Amino acid sequence: MLRGMGATLALPFLEAMRPLGRAATTAKSPVRLGVLFMPNGVRQDAWTPTGEGKDFQFSRLLQPLEAHRQDITILTNLGNRASLQGDGHYAKTANWLTGTPITKTTGKDLHCGISVDQVLAAANGAKSRFPSLELGTEPVMTGVDRNVNYTMLYGSHIAWRTPTSPLPAEINPRFVFDRLFRDNKEQRRNQALENKSVLDLVLSDAQSLRGKVGSEDRQRLDEYLDSVRSIEQRIDADIARVASGENLDPAMKEAIGGLDQRIGNALKGIDPGSRLRLDHTEHSRLMMDLMTLAFWTDSTRVSTFMFGWAVSGKNFSFLPGVTSNHHDASHHGNKAEKLEQYEKISRWHVEQFAYLLDRMSAIKEGDGTLLDHTIMMFGASMRDGNSHNPHNLPIVLAGHGGGLEGGRHLSFQKDTPLCNMYLSLLNRAGVDAKGFGDSTGLLAGV
Repeated sequence: MLRGMGATLALPFLEAMRPLGRAATTAKSPVRLGVLFMPNGVRQDAWTPTGEGKDFQFSRLLQPLEAHRQDITILTNLGNRASLQGDGHYAKTANWLTGTPITKTTGKDLHCGISVDQVLAAANGAKSRFPSLELGTEPVMTGVDRNVNYTMLYGSHIAWRTPTSPLPAEINPRFVFDRLFRDNKEQRRNQALENKSVLDLVLSDAQSLRGKVGSEDRQRLDEYLDSVRSIEQRIDADIARVASGENLDPAMKEAIGGLDQRIGNALKGIDPGSRLRLDHTEHSRLMMDLMTLAFWTDSTRVSTFMFGWAVSGKNFSFLPGVTSNHHDASHHGNKAEKLEQYEKISRWHVEQFAYLLDRMSAIKEGDGTLLDHTIMMFGASMRDGNSHNPHNLPIVLAGHGGGLEGGRHLSFQKDTPLCNMYLSLLNRAGVDAKGFGDSTGLLAGV
């Protein structure tokens, strides 16, 4: 840790931390698990690669991952049988990581299962500052969707600590940053600390450390601190844009027009999933960068990120040629115009995943990179949003954590249990699990 008044900055692995002697040859980097959830499915006829094994060609939607070909494992024909028991999005989203049926309810008696990320968090949580980190971009939705008579809470969570205890995702990047790097207790005592960069607060400790480590560690430390500074500045800029009213939704801008700077300052705490959020791409990338920092510093070894809640109506008009919101585009009715927009939105999500892989593969750690020691899962809980199809789910794995090979397209028998993959991932991450959900065994090749 680097410490200062009001800040505690976890450090990435440095060579100076490596054990001496025999222990140095046996020390291994921890295996992390990251999960990225994409709502509303994908344009299914543009998803599946051609060819299998190592001899495959990326589809139109997966083309942004070409640069990471050797890090990618694409899985075809996995299904979540537990999601067949209910219509719509909720019965497929809540149990995406649990493989268990959910109790149909409109109220308080939620019941799903324990998600795979939380099984791993329970096994490894004591080894890091936070057992897990749940991130998102849209607020928890409450109320009842009368189209299917499910509480909307089911659509707002993919991480379940117990069958009745879902873990809500934090959607404000400032709160996540402060949780990772700031001493909020000390800040409450000294409000002047709130406006200072965390790097300024730990500067003395950082300078002291630089004088004690070798040139390679100094370079690694400088790269890490530059990354922290960059994310902090981007968060501050995002808050400033929100407070200024720049590019607000016209109806919202009219509603708050004329408010003075004091109200603008109050908007710093505005819900980042609200209509005041300026840039969905930057918001998503900030959250993924925070996940990367959390893994890099071993602050956590388990994290999930929801690009949106189950029935996300996120407006994607910032993409050329898109006029529909995400949920509307997913109900394309096989109309060419809507299918084209649906494809562009699906590809945007793949591009964000590629951005995260770029970031993780650029970070050196031990004898490899951060991505080499991580398993990233990206996908959706249904294949097609129009039919709510839970078969042949769109799933991509990336990274080489636990020895995962990469560079392959693996196709299985129809409706091979998704939980077979989860069981395999738990074993890769060092958890000696005998079963998970409705698994029937390990997934060949994973």
